[in-house]
Amino acid sequence: MSFLRSLSTATLLSALPLLSVGQWQPYQANTFGVQAVRSITTHDGGIYLASFPGGVYKSTDDGASWTTVNTGLPNTSGIIFIESVGSNATHLFAGTQSGVYRSANGGSSWTLANGTLTANANVYVNKFFNFGGVTFAVMSGMISSGGGVYRTTNNGDSWTVSHLGMSSNMVVYHLASINNILYAATSTGLVRSTDNGLNWTAVPNSNFTMYSIQGTPTRLVCISDGGYKYSTNGGNSWQNATGAVAAPLAKSQLILYDSKYFAITGGSQGVLQSTNQGATWTAFNTGFTVNDAISQEEFHASGNKLYVGALFDIYSINGTTTAIEDEGDAALPHPYPTVFTDGFQIDLSTLGGGDVLLLDASGRIVATHTSMPGQLVRIERKGLAPGNYRVVIERNGRRSLLGTVIAD
Repeated sequence: MSFLRSLSTATLLSALPLLSVGQWQPYQANTFGVQAVRSITTHDGGIYLASFPGGVYKSTDDGASWTTVNTGLPNTSGIIFIESVGSNATHLFAGTQSGVYRSANGGSSWTLANGTLTANANVYVNKFFNFGGVTFAVMSGMISSGGGVYRTTNNGDSWTVSHLGMSSNMVVYHLASINNILYAATSTGLVRSTDNGLNWTAVPNSNFTMYSIQGTPTRLVCISDGGYKYSTNGGNSWQNATGAVAAPLAKSQLILYDSKYFAITGGSQGVLQSTNQGATWTAFNTGFTVNDAISQEEFHASGNKLYVGALFDIYSINGTTTAIEDEGDAALPHPYPTVFTDGFQIDLSTLGGGDVLLLDASGRIVATHTSMPGQLVRIERKGLAPGNYRVVIERNGRRSLLGTVIAD
C-alpha cells in the first residue's frame, strides 16, 4: 500500500495500458470511511468488506450506505488488523492478525474461533472458502511456519490440518473446486484432493509456482510465475496464454464468472478478462478510478454480480443470464416436484451447497437464494407468478442448470 501512495497521479496514469470496454460500477464506499478493501463476502442479504484499518463494513442496501460491525474484534489504538472476511450458510468469519473471529448475527458481534491456528502479522487467514459443507481457511506463510490450509466442520469450534501431502516449504495461495476435485495453487506447484481436502497429491508436470487456479472439468486455467497458462489434460501439460504482459504477482487471482475468466493481475494491467477459456486476455478496467485500476485485492461472486475490492472502493459488474454450464444429468441433483404450488426441494448434499437462482422464460433472474447449505433444502414460492422456471446452482462463479420447475 505504501508503494501505491508514493506514486503521483501522472505516474499511475502512464503505467496503465489502454483500457478496454468494461462495466465496473463503483459503490463510493469511501464516503463512509471504507478504504483498502482486502476481502468481500455476501451473507444473508448483506455485503461485507474487510477494510484496513476500519475493520468490517456492512451494507444491507446494495452499497447505498455502510456501517462498521466490529464489536468483539481486536482493536489496537483504533486500528483493526483484518486480512479477510468469509461466510458459510450460518456464520461470518473474519481473519485478523490476532486470530479467526466468527459472527452468528450478521456481524453485530464477534467471538474468537481461532482454535489452535497461528495468527500474527506474518501468518493469518488470507482467504476463506466453502466446499462440500466444509469451511477452509488458507493461511499466509509457509506450512512449516504455520501457514497452509485448515478446515472446520463446526463453524470454527475446532480447526484441523487440511494440507496432508503438501510439502512443508509450500505457501498456499488459492483453492478451487472443479468437478468435485479440490485444487490448490502453491509456491511449488499445483496439488489436488479427491477427498475434499483431507489428503493432497501433486499434479504431474505442474511443479511451478502457481498463484491462482480455476477451470472446468475439461480445462484448467492458472496464473503462474511463468505467466498465464491453460491445460486441456488436467495439468499434465500447459500452454501459454497471450495478452497478459505484466509479470504476475503473488496477490494475483482468478475467478470464473458468467462463462468468462477474470484476473486480478496485481500490477499495472489491473483486471484482465478472457472470453475464450483463458487462451487470450484483454484489459477490463473501464469504470475504475486511476488509483483503483491497479490496486485490486479480491473477487467475490454472488448471484448475478461479480464484486472486486480495491484501494479506495469496491466495484461490481452484472452477469448475464446465459452463462449456465451443462455438467451432465448424472452429476447434478434435480428439483422436485416438477410441478409445485407452494415450493419445491433440492438435495444439495453432493454439491456442498451454493446460491440457487430461479430464471424465468426470458432468462431474467427472478429469485436468488444465497448460501444454501449442503443438504436437502426447500425453495418457497414466495409470490412467484405461474409459469416455467429454470433452477440454477451457482458455485465459485460457475452456474449449472439443475432442471426446470413449473409454478402451478
